[in-house]
Amino acid sequence: MPPADAAAAQVPAGYRVEVVMRDLEHPTSVEMDDRGNLYVAEAGFSYGDPVAPARILRVTPAGEIAIVAEQLRGPINDLLWHQGRLYISHFGRISALDQSGAVTHLVTDLPVNFNHQNNQMTAGPDGKIYFGLGTMTNSGVIGLDNAYPFTDLLLWPDMRDVPARDVRLTNESFLTPQPNNVLARQGRLVDLGSNLAYAVTSLFNRNPNTSMLVRTGPFQPFGHSGARVIPGQVKANGTVLQMNPDGSNLNVYAWGFRNPYGVGWGPDGRLYATDNGYDERGSRPIANAEDNIWVVKQNAWYGWPDYSSGIPVTDPRFRSSRGPRPQFLMAEHPAVEKPLMTRPKHAAVTKFDFSRNAGFGFQGQMFLGEFGAGVPATGPDQPVVGQQVIRINPATGESATFFTARPGSLGPRGQSTSPRRGPNTPLTCGSPRTARPCTSPILAR
Repeated sequence: MPPADAAAAQVPAGYRVEVVMRDLEHPTSVEMDDRGNLYVAEAGFSYGDPVAPARILRVTPAGEIAIVAEQLRGPINDLLWHQGRLYISHFGRISALDQSGAVTHLVTDLPVNFNHQNNQMTAGPDGKIYFGLGTMTNSGVIGLDNAYPFTDLLLWPDMRDVPARDVRLTNESFLTPQPNNVLARQGRLVDLGSNLAYAVTSLFNRNPNTSMLVRTGPFQPFGHSGARVIPGQVKANGTVLQMNPDGSNLNVYAWGFRNPYGVGWGPDGRLYATDNGYDERGSRPIANAEDNIWVVKQNAWYGWPDYSSGIPVTDPRFRSSRGPRPQFLMAEHPAVEKPLMTRPKHAAVTKFDFSRNAGFGFQGQMFLGEFGAGVPATGPDQPVVGQQVIRINPATGESATFFTARPGSLGPRGQSTSPRRGPNTPLTCGSPRTARPCTSPILAR
């Protein structure tokens, strides 16, 4: 793997890049405390590397590095310094690290899988903590994409999306092979006669524990259908949740997101969220879905699983070559919000922060990481997008690339996510008042 090289990064004139740390494993988050210490999270889980350590490093102003928390539940998706404690958003939990080194779990048992998890946190003007929680699925239905490329279905066969409000469903359901049952046949998979009989029997007997084929409804476990009303819960998917700093009084602030990866209060007093659009995968693939930047309003609904950027998914533009034209899953819809702005499909918008320092420049503007498309899982024949930090003026909608790799530092054609000297897939941005505005997993290695 080539060493990180600041010269391989490209930024506007008048700015420069430094390599602050290298040789990290899957870094996802940076945060600073009120004494100038820098905290860096090594996520732990990454697609293709589920056993990497999930831990947090502290770097003092003198450059001393120490591990301050480990054996966390990967992935660690965010860190937040608030009221003298370091808050940690990791797989299904919100925890806090106090100055004694003890980790306290404040919120547990959030509904997560390897598809999406709990994400960025932010402290509001009311002193409360807000964070995003993604969905279990691409578009509301547990399908084969939850078995591959994600392994969720093998580990949690009873998982499902949990709505934040009571949801009344249409009659939509989806027929798919049951991979666990098929794989359980082992050596009989090559027996043509046995498999033919098994397939015919499955047409009439769709027991989710034995059948080759099963039918799955929205907001229900794989192989289950027929429910018409799904009760809402507080620990719900596709939400921005709000809690007191001690973890009490957890409640739903807004719902109807797909994966609100970035959540933050702006200097203008508004709550913003970035949201990853649908993929062309699973039982209900949806094409041409852009990523969104939302202004989050309390109790508002943002459209998932039946709208994309405020547009019904029944619109012909969302028809995928990988499946039938999407139909509504919900029989009734609240008023749907419109995005502040959209980003190209599969740009994979991640976390963000705002410039709060006139000396750094662009005061009040958003700096947003874009991870880039996860081809081929997310859809066929996608252009190269993302893999940069962009600057956005929320007042005008103007955007421009701020931090990216120089063209000469890119990998071979078709392998632009390969290890390289320059920035690759930015996940987080810290306040520019630190003079270290952004981190990138590849740049930091």
